Amino acid sequence: MNRTKTINTRALILAAGKGARMKSSRSKALHTILGKTLIEYVVEALEQVAVERIGVVVSAQNMRPVQAVLKNRVDYIVQREQLGTGHAVLSASDWLHTFEGSLLVLVGDAPFISPGILGQLIKAQQQDSNAAGFLTVKMNPPPPWGRVVRDSDGQALRIVEEKDASDKERNITEVSSSHYCFYWDCLYRALHFVTAANAQKEYYLPDVIEIMVNNGETVTTVPCEDELLAFGINTPSDLRFAEAEMKKRIVNG
Repeated sequence: MNRTKTINTRALILAAGKGARMKSSRSKALHTILGKTLIEYVVEALEQVAVERIGVVVSAQNMRPVQAVLKNRVDYIVQREQLGTGHAVLSASDWLHTFEGSLLVLVGDAPFISPGILGQLIKAQQQDSNAAGFLTVKMNPPPPWGRVVRDSDGQALRIVEEKDASDKERNITEVSSSHYCFYWDCLYRALHFVTAANAQKEYYLPDVIEIMVNNGETVTTVPCEDELLAFGINTPSDLRFAEAEMKKRIVNG
């Protein structure tokens, strides 16, 4: 697939989820660490990367609270129904209607994501015209995240969510961080083949990796040596852990 030398890049942050495991009525992305919301950490990292626009997918319920925090730093896309991460990205189709280039897709609950690792991800996806690239991390024991399934040559074949994984797949220690970079046209095509035939009955964004591979498109991965770069907040204990680690980083410079 031919690409222009200068590739435009946008970023889309997924922040419409209710975050039920946080046991709070507050949207997960609006929980705070050291007085700053989780989503602000993500936006600040993106503002130091060469992206032309930042979009945030919100729900009808959390749009105003998110706007109160981010104001005009980003564009807002409303996901009317919470039908999964794949559906959330498709909700941004109008925002991306005339866009040609790379799309970073990030979760809004990752306070340690850095401009450096995002720059590596963009470069890895674009340099060989890969349809997609995503961040991975090796953790033993693995957290309840999507496992990265590879072939005998080490090529990523798919991401399988823990609830849908076989016993063998659950033992895989390489997991996806839920941060991606795609050519938008490749992603848009693949999203239309995603189904909700899984344990959650949702349209999973990670399913596009297998769809792209099966379609003969190339996918690359970027390993995170620092586990915290891939860390996302899902529970109150995650939040407490992240705040303690953030304090350590400030003290250590």
